[in-house]
Amino acid sequence: MNGHEIILDSGKVNDYLHHVDLRAYGSRRILSVYIAEFEEGTLIFDTGSSLDTKKLMRYLKKSEIELSSVKYIIPSHGHFDHNGGTWQFIELIKNYSPEIKILASNAMMGLLNDFQYHLDRARRTYGNFVGEMKPIPPEYFKIITPFENPERLEILEKFHVNGIELGLAILSTPGHTHDHQCPLFIKENGEVEFMFFGEAVGTLYHSTKLLTMPTSMPVLYNHKKYMNSLRKIKQFKPIMGGFGHFGLIKGRDSVKEIIEENEAFTELFRKKVMEYYQEKPETRYVVEKITPLLMERSDIARDNDSTFKGIILGLVYGMLMDLGYRKE
Repeated sequence: MNGHEIILDSGKVNDYLHHVDLRAYGSRRILSVYIAEFEEGTLIFDTGSSLDTKKLMRYLKKSEIELSSVKYIIPSHGHFDHNGGTWQFIELIKNYSPEIKILASNAMMGLLNDFQYHLDRARRTYGNFVGEMKPIPPEYFKIITPFENPERLEILEKFHVNGIELGLAILSTPGHTHDHQCPLFIKENGEVEFMFFGEAVGTLYHSTKLLTMPTSMPVLYNHKKYMNSLRKIKQFKPIMGGFGHFGLIKGRDSVKEIIEENEAFTELFRKKVMEYYQEKPETRYVVEKITPLLMERSDIARDNDSTFKGIILGLVYGMLMDLGYRKE
C-alpha cells in the first residue's frame, strides 16, 4: 500500500465505525456510506440513491445493528446518488425507529425536497441509475447550523463506546454544493478521529495510490468556496477520512497527503480547462483533451465506460460554468 492504508471493503473499521460499499450502478467501489454505532444510538452518513437503500438495510441487519437504534441520518449533501434515497430509507425504518431525525441545514432540507430540476439533469446523464426522489416530511428533520470557523468548534452531541467519549460536530463545507457538510468525531484530547468528507476532498477512484479527481459538478459548484473548505478541513488533521466516492483513508499523514493532493490537482484541473477552452471554445474539445489526465488517476475506469465519461463531462461543464464560459 506504499505506506498508506485505503479501506475499500465493507465492514467494521474500528470499535464503532463501519464502511459500506453500496455497489451503486451494480458495481463495486462507486459509492461509500458510513455507519457509526454508539451506546446512545446509531448514526448513518449518507444513504445512497433510492436504488441503494434496501442494500443499506440489508447491511444493518447482516451486521446485527438494531434498526431501532438508528438515531440520526447525517447527509453530506443533497445530490441524488448520496441522499436521493433518504426519503425511502425513512419509510423503511420509521416503524422501527419512529424518532429518527435527519441532521441538516435549512439549505440541505430545501435541496432534498426541491429536487426535480436536479433529478431531470441527472437523468439526462445517468438514465435509470438515478432512481427517484420524494419529499421528506418536515418532522423527520432536526435543523442544525453547521459550524464554519475551525477555531470555534461546536459539539452537537457526545457519544460513547467501550469507555471512549467522542463529540459529534458538523463542519460547513460548501463548494461542491452550497449545502455540503462534513461530520466529524472528536476525541476528548481534541484529536479528530474520523471526518466524513463526502465530496469536499474530491473523489478517490484508485485502490493503491493517493490520487483524487475534482468534484466540479454543475450546477452548484463554486470553486472559491470549494478551495476555502479544503483549507478548513486540512486544519483538523483527521486520523481517518471517509470519501463518498470511494473508500476510507487511515493514518493522519496519509489523510493530510490526500487533502493536499486534491487541493493541488483541483487547481491544475481548473488551469487545464481554461487552457484547452482558450485553444478551442467547445465543451467537447475540452472533454477530449482532459480525459487522459483523469483516466490515469483511476484503476476502475475503462475507455468505453459510459458512466465515467458522463462524470468527466459533468466535471468539465461544472468548471466551465464556474469560470463563466458556460451558462446553466
